[in-house]
Amino acid sequence: METVTYQSGTWKAEAHAEELASGKFQGVVLLFNDQGSSTEQIMHRAIDVSDTPDGALEEAKALAQRVLHDK
Repeated sequence: METVTYQSGTWKAEAHAEELASGKFQGVVLLFNDQGSSTEQIMHRAIDVSDTPDGALEEAKALAQRVLHDK
């Protein structure tokens, strides 16, 4: 599935859709902070689930932008 990447300073967010066991899809964001010699990684999941991967990806993209805005 498609992954969309956003960058803000030392923070990078990768947004994608993940298929759940139910057959529905959920947006997932992996947030990375590449600062110095250590890399911090945090996972965020969209609250809503979708019937399609495209819908879940849209949720993930919006979540990624909100998370980066807060950093």
